Amino acid sequence: MDTFQVHQLRVHCEAQTPIRLNEHKGSAIRGALFYALRGSPNPNAAWSGFCANKAAPNCFVCPVNAVCPVMRLVSTLDEEGVHGHQAPRPYVINPPLEEQIAYAPGERLTFDLLLAGDAADLFPYVVLALDRLGYEGLGARVDGGDPKGFRKPLGSGARRDGGDPQGFRKPLGSGARRGTARVTRIDAINPLTGETGPVLRPNSRTVNVPSLPVTHADVLAAAERLPTSGDLTVHFITPMRLVDHEQLVKTPYFRPLLHRLIERLKSLAENFGGGPAPYDIRALRDLADGVALIENHTRWLDLHGYSTRLSRQQVIGGLAGRAVYRAADWTPFRPWLVWGTILHAGKNAVKGDGWFGMEAGDVRVGLPGMG
Repeated sequence: MDTFQVHQLRVHCEAQTPIRLNEHKGSAIRGALFYALRGSPNPNAAWSGFCANKAAPNCFVCPVNAVCPVMRLVSTLDEEGVHGHQAPRPYVINPPLEEQIAYAPGERLTFDLLLAGDAADLFPYVVLALDRLGYEGLGARVDGGDPKGFRKPLGSGARRDGGDPQGFRKPLGSGARRGTARVTRIDAINPLTGETGPVLRPNSRTVNVPSLPVTHADVLAAAERLPTSGDLTVHFITPMRLVDHEQLVKTPYFRPLLHRLIERLKSLAENFGGGPAPYDIRALRDLADGVALIENHTRWLDLHGYSTRLSRQQVIGGLAGRAVYRAADWTPFRPWLVWGTILHAGKNAVKGDGWFGMEAGDVRVGLPGMG
């Protein structure tokens, strides 16, 4: 892990045409990034992306996947993986946290994009893909027949619209398209040290290589600030979706949280240039059984999103809120919990889920706006 690092980019956008996102905003951002990288399958499209073999049904069977930037970033493979061929994607999205889901032209939208390990080498591809937000757009298709670009508010019934039992509204007109956004600024940030640096300045086309990575040394320094024993509060900022023994975890016990986290960190480090993880998963998992959940202030939160790949609505749920844990010795867990505040835990991290922060007395790690 000594060589493992993460680059965190804060992407500032301005809506050019009306944008409408679903509740699960990270899903829309992830989808826009994926399709900008992959490109349109239409050979006559203005933007063909970086996938050189769109005829392949998936990256696993593609003969050029070993040298493909799309596969490396958004459809990673792990030939030795204990849970199948899929490895965690080496990027994470921290979605906008405001409740706003509709953005009129001129309004601002900000999110973070994190690149793990040697995936940072693909930074030029990411910048070009972000630029395509101004062309391919993001979010739901907006009907051009509405002068404001938005349709009527959703009904007050169950799910999305009580007037539609399937949660969908009437078909959009033929002029419907996704809203577009212009990237106005990109900053490199190190959330553990508080340092920031410009990557793309406003009104400039010059892009600087990010130079403020989160390193393992930064993580160890932050871990030293956490208590060695006693109470630790974990805030689940976005839905934490954990699976333990093939069952969804509805109570935030520490062991499944820690188990899923250290499995994720191990796979990311070993697949993306961090070397072998310096811990034994089974030993840490067994130690985690000794951490008590003493307060549970979480609830199950379902967020609605849309999968362009599957062409259907999705409900993606997880635990939100906070939980207080008590341990006689936090020392074995502290560095990996700090890494977790950066790289998330559980399912759908690439869509922004599993983002958490920690608090103990006056010490705060990974909480937005609090260090």
